[in-house]
Amino acid sequence: MPPPSLTSRCRTDLRKPRLSDGHPGIRVPRLRNHRRRTLAAGWLWILVIGLAPAMAQNTGLPELGTSASRHLSTAEETRIGQAFYRQLVISPGYVGDYPLYDYIQSLGDRISTHSDLRGVRPVFSLYRDNAINAYAVPGGYITLNTGLLLTADNESELAAVVAHEIAHLTQRHLPRLIERTAAQKLPTLAAILASIVVGGEAGVAGVTAAAGASASSQLAYTREFEREADAIGIRLLADSGFDPRAMPEFFAKLDRATIHSGREVPEFLRTHPMSHARMAASQDRAAAYPERDYPDSLDYHLARARIRALLTVRQEDPLLYLRDQIQSESELEREAADYGMAVVLHERREFANALDLIRPLSRRYPDHPWIQSLHAQIELAMEEPEAAIARYRNIFEKHPEELYISYYLANAYLENDQPELARRHIRKQLRRHPEDLVLYKVQTKIHVALDQHAEADQSKAEYLVLMGNYGGAVSVLKRALRNTDEEGYLGQSITARIKELEAKIQ
Repeated sequence: MPPPSLTSRCRTDLRKPRLSDGHPGIRVPRLRNHRRRTLAAGWLWILVIGLAPAMAQNTGLPELGTSASRHLSTAEETRIGQAFYRQLVISPGYVGDYPLYDYIQSLGDRISTHSDLRGVRPVFSLYRDNAINAYAVPGGYITLNTGLLLTADNESELAAVVAHEIAHLTQRHLPRLIERTAAQKLPTLAAILASIVVGGEAGVAGVTAAAGASASSQLAYTREFEREADAIGIRLLADSGFDPRAMPEFFAKLDRATIHSGREVPEFLRTHPMSHARMAASQDRAAAYPERDYPDSLDYHLARARIRALLTVRQEDPLLYLRDQIQSESELEREAADYGMAVVLHERREFANALDLIRPLSRRYPDHPWIQSLHAQIELAMEEPEAAIARYRNIFEKHPEELYISYYLANAYLENDQPELARRHIRKQLRRHPEDLVLYKVQTKIHVALDQHAEADQSKAEYLVLMGNYGGAVSVLKRALRNTDEEGYLGQSITARIKELEAKIQ
């Protein structure tokens, strides 16, 4: 499954996999400020505020708060979502890990296919933050914090939050809130998104400062939205094969933990206001469904172990937790712990020990793309490129929908000094997936390896086009034109593309 782009719903942010990055394809920056990580996005469901109209204009977002613009069109929702998403994927906490993306997108797809969304496949993202939260943005963009995945005790609890956010999208809760606030002549959504786009302390402070003044006037309305999202979310859980009781149980667990521990209210409860009446109503709805067992998937446990291994915000040693999990009564948890420890050891360049852990899993799950790709990465690190390439090719033939395996395969070809094979492979995938950004990034790296700098700039320009940066793409193409014969085929194609993009800019 390819990650989503801004136009084809293929994910945007991935650095080129390379051994020096540890695990290929992952962005794990050091986050030095917790408030900077929040993006202030949780407030989207509570209030509509802004910093300044000029900021809204600079984002390219529609002006939504005037009395003449009380209804948000589908096109405007899409523009808002894309603008938000562009900022999300370049923010420090965005998680650009292929397998983790694959899991949350697959989970979301499983639930959203039973929803009333028409013509929109929600794009799911993961954000590196221990806070327990998730949020949905118009246009079909849903973000989950890593803390949510680690706090959920089972897959149905995680699915409950996903279903709840999908329900917010199907009911158009944020656009409805905009229409109401526009009628009251309150600040615009464009402005609140502008404050998020600004980011850093200025954006967070702007949202937080206005919260006290605006939240009370919106609270009753957002509670109505939460009740609607509960009702629809519980139905989605049941229809997609998850435990409908998980929704009230998870929310009640968060509420109890806050009361008994005296800790700060979790972000999810702050941004999704809870009441006793709402809790009782959701429990009654869930009780209408028959009780049965809802086993977790292997991927759920692997995802949690992978987050522990790679994305733990605090500085504790992930091996300590994973070693404890080996004593679990659950076989899936024990296997996931072995997988997680293999990831950690691979990161630490203890390749022989990592191989000892991954081999038994690889034999037991010969068709699992996560396990097989990690096995191949370890083989590549141990200077066994032929074995790694054979493993990548085998798993990609079995799972051609897992496009990230093709990224790994191309980079394995490069590691084995076979750039021409890498070029052919990626070219074939681009014909099938012409709007996948990561393919263009890998193709750029391949052209550089082949000393084809004009072609490398072409690939980089197409990446920028898919990111919506037409001006940057034109600049890169003009540089490419200086490195080639303008009268030749390549030069003529570059010239034509420049004219096409300049027309769009105008």
